[in-house]
Amino acid sequence: HYTTNGTAGQDQTMVGLELAKTPPKRRFMSITAAQTELTIAPGDPNAEAKATLKFGQPVDFVYMQPHMHLRGKDMKIDAHYPTGEKETLLDVPHYDFNWQIVYYEKKPLHLPKGTTLELTAHWDNSPNNKWNPDPKDTVHWGDQSWQEMLAAPMAVIVDRTVDPKTVVSLGNFSGGAGAQ
Repeated sequence: HYTTNGTAGQDQTMVGLELAKTPPKRRFMSITAAQTELTIAPGDPNAEAKATLKFGQPVDFVYMQPHMHLRGKDMKIDAHYPTGEKETLLDVPHYDFNWQIVYYEKKPLHLPKGTTLELTAHWDNSPNNKWNPDPKDTVHWGDQSWQEMLAAPMAVIVDRTVDPKTVVSLGNFSGGAGAQ
């Protein structure tokens, strides 16, 4: 992230690529589940929002990274399988903005077509949150730390022949924080 600070700056970005001699058998893809319609009421100590993402193809799930900003309190990521079974993939009961951790599976977790990932997160927009920039503010989605996010960048591996547009079949972004 580059955030403006009123002073011109410079950057020298470098990218290194190593090209394979043969086409890869599998494709590594980055995806994100997110809820962009956040509305967190002033003073709310336990605002909640959810986001879902449904796979239209079988995938091997590699990692997930819960992401919120300064009011972030907790996040849970559950897998709802087409069989009706549910499994918690990640539970971060004490989210800390200063620790942007990527959680890798020990080995890629196979998720069948039709698996839905559900993110549930809470924020503390009260004066009791020492990191809260302004507990009197109604908070919405935004890139700045004084705004908020509900996002989880993730990575999956699919067969090389799969059309990337079919990997995620549905992103159902249910109501904003505090929404009825």
